[in-house]
Amino acid sequence: MAFRTAISRRVLMSSSAVGARSKTSWWRNVEPAAKDPILGVTEAFLADPSPDKVNVGVGAYRDDNGKPVVLECVREAERRIAGNLNM
Repeated sequence: MAFRTAISRRVLMSSSAVGARSKTSWWRNVEPAAKDPILGVTEAFLADPSPDKVNVGVGAYRDDNGKPVVLECVREAERRIAGNLNM
């Protein structure tokens, strides 16, 4: 137990000392990730000035009467996987 504690302290001390010295230099070499295409749908929606636009990026879709709308592509996917163990 004493050995484990001593090793843990040594690792923590060395990693914190290294981290303090190199934190900024390490991140300086990391390139930003590409934009997420799914989030781009929302960005496009927000940028569109049309008063007739419809946001289909996130959420449950409902008609003008508040009833759920199931997209045909979802119905087709359900037909294809119906009865599959991974459904």
